Amino acid sequence: MSAADGDTGLLEGLIQQNLLNEELLGQLGDHAERLPDLEQLRQLLRMELLAEDARLPLLSERYGLPLLAESTASLSPFPEAGRCREVYAQTGIVLMGDEQARIGVLTVQADWLAMNRLELELEPGSPIQWQLTSHARLSWLVAAMAHPQRSQDASALEAAAPKLQSLLEEAVHHRSSDIHLESVPEGVQVRFRVDGILQPGPLLPKSLQPSLFSHIKLLAGMDIAIRRRPQDGHAAYHSRSGREFDLRVSSMPGINGEKLVLRLLDQMPVQHRLEALGFLKQDMEALEQASQAAHGLILMVGPTGSGKTTTLYAILNALNSSERHIFTIENPVEYQVSGITQVSVNPEQGLSFAEALRASLRQDPDVILVGEIRDEETAEVAVKAALTGHLVLSTLHSGDAVTAVQRLLNLGIARDLLADTLTLIVSQRLVRKLCPHKEENPDCPRCQGTGYAGRIPVYELLRVNRLVRDRIRAGYTGRELVEPHKDLHFQTMEQTAQRLVQEQLTNWREVRPLLLAT
Repeated sequence: MSAADGDTGLLEGLIQQNLLNEELLGQLGDHAERLPDLEQLRQLLRMELLAEDARLPLLSERYGLPLLAESTASLSPFPEAGRCREVYAQTGIVLMGDEQARIGVLTVQADWLAMNRLELELEPGSPIQWQLTSHARLSWLVAAMAHPQRSQDASALEAAAPKLQSLLEEAVHHRSSDIHLESVPEGVQVRFRVDGILQPGPLLPKSLQPSLFSHIKLLAGMDIAIRRRPQDGHAAYHSRSGREFDLRVSSMPGINGEKLVLRLLDQMPVQHRLEALGFLKQDMEALEQASQAAHGLILMVGPTGSGKTTTLYAILNALNSSERHIFTIENPVEYQVSGITQVSVNPEQGLSFAEALRASLRQDPDVILVGEIRDEETAEVAVKAALTGHLVLSTLHSGDAVTAVQRLLNLGIARDLLADTLTLIVSQRLVRKLCPHKEENPDCPRCQGTGYAGRIPVYELLRVNRLVRDRIRAGYTGRELVEPHKDLHFQTMEQTAQRLVQEQLTNWREVRPLLLAT
């Protein structure tokens, strides 16, 4: 598909219709003039300089693509459901219809170069009727494609799509990790978790709850008829800015109706760096030194949501090169990184952490990340892997660094083996980071006036040196491992908190509850 020669440029047309101005266009940079119209549009969307609905009619006219009809209730999924899901995952295009009337639906963010290829791959004589739509409409089609069990009231479910789209876009804009949708007597109460704190959102009308919840369930592959017991599901979400998210959905029955929690996992290539996470210089050096070892076991401990996986991936990013084979085993894979083999465990199919770890050892790895050590079998295989020449990184649910040692002993690891493999233990929690612009601008958009933007780790760090190894072998437990010897290089959580407050990265209001709890 291409525009006719001599036509007014797409962006020029938007300017003529007062949908775009030269000032906004200038924010793209000088290099943007050399980009095709379509790529310029995508950049404007990513920078949130142009509303999606504003450009659709002009885009439709320029490229000869009709807009998708208002009602899609009569459309049926393409017969080959598996093929449709594959096409959508690879191109952002949804195939609908049947052998006589094939319809291909796309947005501006889709891979338009794939249109000709898809027409050639399908049976000749049945051309695809290409149509253009918005992200909100496309999300409904994805649900219809994946779940032919759609409710009889298709129009009501489709009407819920724009509201879900709005909630998801607001969550992305404010860096929310989760969206809470709770049925209350007055309607549906929305809350967003930002930097670990739940913040109130809008109260949606009670009349919207059935269609909105059913729409979300369909997208996530859940049964819309089940409301009295918990369910889990997931779906892909493509934001208007071009970012891709894995949407994890959990439902729970309550006295006022169901509650849904939507977790957004960013699927863009991860760029975490240790220096950007907030670790103090000397402690960052300890992490880097331990990760450069040819073998050993590095542990991150702490509760769920304490940033353990993020820190481990920052270490992996530093190690990632063509000279190393890096393997990750997770449930689920939270961050996608090129150059790393990533495996998602599936206990229902017999692929546990322990089984995947055993199999990975036959793949000639140099570095292995195990998402979590949660049972005796996984602990045993992880320690043996570290002992036989592999660098193993993992997480463990434990209160602090020293009790992590006891936790592994309780999982059946022999003291000698543990002493020979452990190299570093970090116990981590997250607190909110002070916004550097709040004092200059009380209405700072970055922190939304809260004074906090982002989170920073408060941690204790135990380097397992020769003295600690000897104490493990000798049967020391708990704080006996680290007290009172000064040569242990043990950085306590209180010491870290004091230094972060002194450097004005956070404040005592944030760290005090954490220190009291630990």
